[in-house]
Amino acid sequence: MSKKKYSIIRKKILSYYENNKRNLPWRTKQDNNQNPYFTLVSEVMLQQTQVNTALGYYKKFIKKWPTVCSLAKANDEDILTLWAGLGYYSRAKNLLKAAKIITVKYDGIIPNKYEDLISLPGIGEYTASAIISFAFGKFSVVIDTNVKRFIGRVNGLEKIININKNEFNKLGVKLFPKENSGKFAQAIMDFSSDICTKIKPSCSKCFLKLYCEFDETLEEKSKKKKIKKKYSLVFFYILKKKFFFLRKRPLKVTLGGMYEVPGTDWIDKKWPKIPEEINSINALPRTIKYKFSNINLETKIYKLHINKKKVFNEQGIWIESKDLKKFPLSVLTRRIINYSLNS
Repeated sequence: MSKKKYSIIRKKILSYYENNKRNLPWRTKQDNNQNPYFTLVSEVMLQQTQVNTALGYYKKFIKKWPTVCSLAKANDEDILTLWAGLGYYSRAKNLLKAAKIITVKYDGIIPNKYEDLISLPGIGEYTASAIISFAFGKFSVVIDTNVKRFIGRVNGLEKIININKNEFNKLGVKLFPKENSGKFAQAIMDFSSDICTKIKPSCSKCFLKLYCEFDETLEEKSKKKKIKKKYSLVFFYILKKKFFFLRKRPLKVTLGGMYEVPGTDWIDKKWPKIPEEINSINALPRTIKYKFSNINLETKIYKLHINKKKVFNEQGIWIESKDLKKFPLSVLTRRIINYSLNS
C-alpha cells in the first residue's frame, strides 16, 4: 500500500474518532497522558473481556483501590471477591502481584519503560505497549486483536490469523502516526468495535471502502476451539437449614483462590464415582451446566442435611447466604448455591 493511502486512512480514522470516541473513564482528551495506574487496571480487565462487561468492575475497583500502593496492601481474597463474575481470575492475582512489585521495586510509580513493564506478572506485549503509549505518550504499535484485524484487512492480507507478529509490526510502523500513536490505536479499536467488526463488518457503509483492500472471501474463518466435556459431583452440606460449607480452591488451579461447594475432581467422559457415605437419594434433579473458555462442565448436586458440623480435611468456612458477598465466589458456585438453597 502506498504512503498516500496510509496517510488518507490515518486522517479518516482520526476524524471518525473525534466524532465517535467512546467515553471511557480511563481515557483523557489527548489519549496519550492517561493515568498509568488506571491504564494498567483497565487493560488487564479488558484482556478477553468486552468493554461493557468490564466497565462496572473497573469503577468499583478504582473506588476501592484508587492507587497502585493501595492495591498492593490487598490480599488475594480481597481482589478475587471484587473480581468475582468477571472470569479469568489469574488476571486479578497477577495484577495484585504486579502492584506489590511496583510498590517495592519502583517506589509505587508505574514504570514507563517497555522492558520493565513486560517483566511484571500478567503484562504481555500488548499491555506493555498500551501503557507506554496511552499513559506515557511514547510511540508504540499497539496491536490487540482489533488492530491486528484492521491492519490485515486494509492491506488485503489473506489468512490473517497465520501471519506472524513481526509482519504486523512492520505494517503497523508504516500505518501508525509518529505523534500520538496512542490516540490512533484507540481510534482503530473504537472503529473496529463499531464498523470493522469481526463478524459481518459494515463494508458497504465504511468510509474507507475506496482505500481498503479487504476481500471477505479470502479471510480465513477462525477455527473453533476444541471444547472438553467434564463431569463433577458436589456435596452441599447444610446445617440447621441455614449454614453450609464452602472450601477454598488451591491458588494454582482453575478458579484458584475462589470458594466452592466441596466435591470431586472434574473428570472426562463419565461421571465420577459417588463416595460410599453419600446416598444417591440426596441427588437434586437438575444438572448444572457451565461453559468455560475450553471446558463444558456438568455438575450433579447432592444436598445433605446434617445436625452438627462435619469436620473437613481442607481449608474452608461455614457460612450463611447473607454473608456470601464477603467472599470470592465464581458464577458457577453462585448457581450451585442458589439452586441448592431453593430445592
